[in-house]
Amino acid sequence: MAAQVVMSGMSSSSDAHVRLTRGASYLIVQNLGVSALTIVSFAILSRLISTKEVGIWAVLGLINATLYAFATWFPQAVTKYVAENKSKGSISTAAAAYYKALTANLVIYLPVVAVIYFGAPFLASHLLRDASYASSFQILAFDTFFNGGALPIIMAALLGLQMFRETAVVGLAIGGFFRQILIILLVVLMRNFVGLVIGWLVSDAAMAVIYLFYTIRVFGAPRFDFPLRTLFRYYLPLEFQSITIYAQSWFDRILLVGYVPLATLGIYNAAVTAFGVTQTVAGSVSSMLFSGFSSIQNQTQSRSKVRESIRLVTRYASFTMTPIAFGLLATAKPSLALFVGESYASGSLPLVILCTGDAITAFATGLGSVLLALGETMVAGVIGSANVIVSLAVGWVLVQEWGIVGVSVARAVSQIIGPGLVIFMLRRWRILDLDFGAIAKTFVAGTTMAIVLLAVQLVEYSKFMLPLYVLIGAVVYLVMLRLLKAVEVDDLNLLQRFLGKRLSRVGYILRWILLHSD
Repeated sequence: MAAQVVMSGMSSSSDAHVRLTRGASYLIVQNLGVSALTIVSFAILSRLISTKEVGIWAVLGLINATLYAFATWFPQAVTKYVAENKSKGSISTAAAAYYKALTANLVIYLPVVAVIYFGAPFLASHLLRDASYASSFQILAFDTFFNGGALPIIMAALLGLQMFRETAVVGLAIGGFFRQILIILLVVLMRNFVGLVIGWLVSDAAMAVIYLFYTIRVFGAPRFDFPLRTLFRYYLPLEFQSITIYAQSWFDRILLVGYVPLATLGIYNAAVTAFGVTQTVAGSVSSMLFSGFSSIQNQTQSRSKVRESIRLVTRYASFTMTPIAFGLLATAKPSLALFVGESYASGSLPLVILCTGDAITAFATGLGSVLLALGETMVAGVIGSANVIVSLAVGWVLVQEWGIVGVSVARAVSQIIGPGLVIFMLRRWRILDLDFGAIAKTFVAGTTMAIVLLAVQLVEYSKFMLPLYVLIGAVVYLVMLRLLKAVEVDDLNLLQRFLGKRLSRVGYILRWILLHSD
């Protein structure tokens, strides 16, 4: 929660940005809620379908990710130009940028839908070695129109408008509750894996329609007098980066498709799904910060303001992301065993490795947004490319001998290299200001928490004790923050204002726990 306060340093009006941050927090709450629902749904579905079908699930997800990387254009450009022009009071220009990008992206996806639909038998036979799953690819073809063609652009516009609450409410209700309940019901009633893909299609279509209504209400009738070349010029380097991010995020499963059975891929996919909790929070923070940093640039504020904001970003990312990474690391085995079953327990070591890489760079969550907001898209692309090249090389060498453990090591390496290169560039531009005190203290607190949790499990292990492990971890982490004097009065004052009157008691409790009395 504290990571959401970072934007308070991005404006001369602290009160205004406390309100803005409270609104932006809806986005993170939504993503946390959707992640929790997804994990619960995954736990149920993993018992309704085979490990092979969980592997097929991963292959379909890989196709969606591939299309997003290569066929989805302009989302970051939409966020930038909508936020930029909105802050100038030029809502008509923001609307034109949005409608032009949405139309262009949907046109791109029309041939994509046709290719996947008519090529479904070929895809099923060659990717899955089972032509009976062709119908899943045909339904997936229509889902891509909404999932990759419409939703990214519409949601990018909502981020630019800073309509976080509306985005979160619909996302949690439709993309969370409705989506997961529908998928489970369809799989049970149809007794067929294809119910999962139908659930994707229905929920994505519903979300797209509702989000579209919100944007039309703000922007009004469609207008297209925004130059497409402006969108193209800004986004072209980002498309290169999008491809590298895709390769960085999916190279492990791409390698596994060629080296391991679908059932083994399913086990690894379960570990990645659990790990996705940390990545969901990180992605929400990055999206929020990108909009905020873009507003700073738009307000012609100096880079010293960005430097100040970077310090706040690293401080509050350390407080929140570090315990999540260390906590999941220490409870990897009971988490997988409880939620997806003992048959997936062999994925606990890959999950530990992934969380280790994440814990090392937790403080850098969201720093990549600075590059985009400063317009350094080419630099961001080069950093992503270097990261992918190294990760692919490591993964290709290790997967042949170590399988899912090897690719998890390669992915952990990529989680360290990427943020490391971003930090190097920010330092070179002399706008890097890390809160080393907060980074070091939260790392010590997180490490201590993990050691205590592992020791507790050695004494008494049961997957059903996971809630108790989580409680013990939270207590240890908070106590360590107090002993290390990591939290300052200003942090809690800002948090108190962020929580408001309704949740003021929570702020007082945290103040009592975290502030060290001399």
